[in-house]
Amino acid sequence: MSAAEGTHWVEPTVLRGLREQAGFQYEQVEQLARQLQKAHYAPVTQKDLEQWEKGLASPALEHLETLAEVYGYPVGYFFLRELPHLPFPLSYRGLAEGKESCLSPHTRRTLRRFLRLTEWIAFLIEEHGIDWQTTLPPPVTASPEELARRERERLGFSEEVRRQWVTAEEAFQWWRQRIEAQGVFVLEMTLEPGEVRGASLWVAARFPFVLVNHQDAEAATGRLFTLLHEYAHLLRHQDGVTCDFRGSGQEGQRMESFANRFAAQMLLPPQEFVQSLQEAGKMRFKENWSDAELDELRSRFFVSRDVVAIALQELGLSPSDLYQRKRQRWENRKPWGRARKPVTKKERKARELGWSAVRVLVALQQKDALPVMDVSSALDLKVEQVSEFLEWARSELSPEG
Repeated sequence: MSAAEGTHWVEPTVLRGLREQAGFQYEQVEQLARQLQKAHYAPVTQKDLEQWEKGLASPALEHLETLAEVYGYPVGYFFLRELPHLPFPLSYRGLAEGKESCLSPHTRRTLRRFLRLTEWIAFLIEEHGIDWQTTLPPPVTASPEELARRERERLGFSEEVRRQWVTAEEAFQWWRQRIEAQGVFVLEMTLEPGEVRGASLWVAARFPFVLVNHQDAEAATGRLFTLLHEYAHLLRHQDGVTCDFRGSGQEGQRMESFANRFAAQMLLPPQEFVQSLQEAGKMRFKENWSDAELDELRSRFFVSRDVVAIALQELGLSPSDLYQRKRQRWENRKPWGRARKPVTKKERKARELGWSAVRVLVALQQKDALPVMDVSSALDLKVEQVSEFLEWARSELSPEG
């Protein structure tokens, strides 16, 4: 519909404002819309968008569906007469100073999708009266070392458990299952490597959520560190936070340091690490530890370089800024980790949404209260595939789950 053919049914200033809030340039929108054509979305060009935002033409509904997918907003936002106020309940205090203004559109879109999913899952639980239990302890004031000792014991981690793992992926899945068993929702979604490694959020002060970047630079070991780092935020019952583990400002740096130390202590008990250092003849101070040395020390523990660097600092075997210097250098490298074992589409969807959320959907299906269209949209599955996915998921869930 052109401007000459009738009045605008979409407010041009709203179109422009939503794009700007999402952090996209015209050419980026066109590029992403072109990628979505493979999924049968309507094309949107830079010229189209400029015309619509100037009020010289109006988009069709199919174009708005494309923009909604690109921006990460519901289609209904485009029909508002004024730009909506969109609160963002995730703070950026867990990011390095100045990084907030540099986040890519892809990262911003993923964070908004994470928030939509958390709100949707919490709504489903409350709307349908699902008895969801969270067994996390009350807010704690213990040191990261003492808190890690308590949580290792509470979650059942031991050296014997570690000996059963063959790969780092098995280690990650073990910890994820233990944390999800506490009633925590763990989602795994793509974030721009080097920008954001994870996020955590309490919804309605009742439902704890964690987001882990599945494109982490160090594959499963990096994702595991992220998971436990964000778990520390939940244990402190902090408001929503987006993290790269360096922190913005003094308060943010203190909490990120706490969460880093907690994650390192959870994965690498000091007495075991000291024994390993002694056996390797490396129980001595060094001004700089090479990446090769860190790799050698971490191999038997299924941990990331982050964990080993922090542990060396805690033991006084390195300068106090070793991890900070290493982390900055690692982020500036090409951020691809080793290839992961191929998974099926069903497994990929389950890992993205998390088994806690899948349990909610299975419970609704059993109550004949499943919002199939919403699930289809959330999981990007065809409507007829939803039941098939949940039947598979139900067979995968452990009897005690």
